[in-house]
Amino acid sequence: MPSFTKSRQQKLNKLILFMMTLVSILTMSAISVSAKSANQQKFQAKEAYVMDAETGQVLYQKNGNTKRPIASLSKLMTLYLTKKAIDNHQITWNQKVPVDDQLRRMSKSYEVGGFRIKRSKEYTVRDLYKAALIASSNPSAIALGKLVGGGNNTEFIKMMNEQAHAWGIDATFVSSSGLDNTDLSKYHYQVPHTTSKAQNMVSAKAISTVAAKVLAIFPTITQWSKQPSMKVGTQVLVNSNRLLPGSAFYHKSTHVDGLKTGFTVNAGLCITVTYWHDGRHLIATIIDSNTLYTSMNKLISTVNQQYQPTKVALKSHAFSIDGHQLTATPKDPEAVIWQRKGTDGSHVTNYSATKTALPITKGQPIGNAIVKLADNSSTAVVPMLAATSIKQPAKKVKHATHKPSLLKRIFGFVGSIFGGIYRLFVDFVKFMTP
Repeated sequence: MPSFTKSRQQKLNKLILFMMTLVSILTMSAISVSAKSANQQKFQAKEAYVMDAETGQVLYQKNGNTKRPIASLSKLMTLYLTKKAIDNHQITWNQKVPVDDQLRRMSKSYEVGGFRIKRSKEYTVRDLYKAALIASSNPSAIALGKLVGGGNNTEFIKMMNEQAHAWGIDATFVSSSGLDNTDLSKYHYQVPHTTSKAQNMVSAKAISTVAAKVLAIFPTITQWSKQPSMKVGTQVLVNSNRLLPGSAFYHKSTHVDGLKTGFTVNAGLCITVTYWHDGRHLIATIIDSNTLYTSMNKLISTVNQQYQPTKVALKSHAFSIDGHQLTATPKDPEAVIWQRKGTDGSHVTNYSATKTALPITKGQPIGNAIVKLADNSSTAVVPMLAATSIKQPAKKVKHATHKPSLLKRIFGFVGSIFGGIYRLFVDFVKFMTP
């Protein structure tokens, strides 16, 4: 009996150990599935795009070419055109901006205001630029657009679309602020011949490209966009970008320094950020995400873990243009090409002419150095600049030769015959005369 009890106890212990092991495995599996599910939720967005700000190389994209509402990310085009107008001396930073009653009324709205524009105050281009950038002020963006458009909102919207077309990006604008016509019509800012529910339709790739253009024309904009808060007059502008220092979703490793957030019911939560990785300025856009800041941190972390920049030295190259050999030097001594870590970094460099006719001015782009990874996963393009100038050769002046008419040629022929006969007759008379 004791031996039987001991045997049963051993079997029971084994059964208990087996059950505990099974429970442990199932628990760990559940935790793993839960962690995996949570990990997937961290990066959730309908559209996403990551690119090198300077070279335009794509590091990641999800539905990047799909046009959809982008809310206040639209203001990046308004900020670009405003800075362009400043650089072209059409307006100045300290210039006072007219603000009409409708925009003042809009600024008081809790839903679409963002920055209260007081009747008793005057605001400069700099004031409203900061308000549009940091506080995402819709009336500030519209006022800036009207100023750049010569006092005409519709003209400015036309400028936005023309600029998008010139860059070859997929974007359609009806608003300088990103508001839909359902909101704009309440303040009489619906562009004529647009539908009552029309809204800006822009792809993640397109708005990322606009952000790159903003950085190129205004590199120091990040000195403003990275500030968690900023004062304009007595008002404090609170930056809605929660990835910045001091905010709940700040991660030191992401090195975010801008740039713009957005939200409408149709667009959902959106953000375009600028950040640094391995000495390169990158741009990342997420459109329509329920976990916006968590997803952006996850996206940046994933890209940083998977990609690294490789530098390729470039040399001068001789291009044949209109029968002339012309040496060109690379705009940058090195091409930067992004490659996935652990992959083959071998590459091929080719040169392609973009200019086919004279004249050529020194420093003018006449071709490109094209560096491509062996697996075709990434390509870097660096402009090649003319080392010297070549004037257009003078055109040879052809002297006109007038051919005689047919009638003149006939009379000339007949005249020559009679002249010959006359000379023969004269010679015959001389011969017969004694």
